[in-house]
Amino acid sequence: MTTPASLCVGYLRLRLSDDDRSEQHHVVTMATFAEREGFTLSLLFVETRWQRALALNALTAYCQSHGIRNVIVPTAEHLNQLPTLADFSKGTLEQDIGGRVWFAASADPVLPAPPGAVKDGER
Repeated sequence: MTTPASLCVGYLRLRLSDDDRSEQHHVVTMATFAEREGFTLSLLFVETRWQRALALNALTAYCQSHGIRNVIVPTAEHLNQLPTLADFSKGTLEQDIGGRVWFAASADPVLPAPPGAVKDGER
């Protein structure tokens, strides 16, 4: 018998520059990550106003009342644009839900170097 996947929720903060295509990309990234890591993405909380935290507060309350211990976020930048504050927000959320915040994608993806490029003094 297989065990059911753990439920998780997602959190996404839309930026002024985000359009429908980038929003869909974030959702697909989180859903793919959830499936790969063995989670079932049950609900997505979307922050539509950059300076607010209404969706994040609702997510926290939902997780606490439903025993959800895993939250997936596209990147740390969705918690806060400043890395130190993003780390603080991640730790606070993890403490509040008694679980873990997962980042589905790196904020700074490593792009392949062009042929013949030198990396860290090596060829």
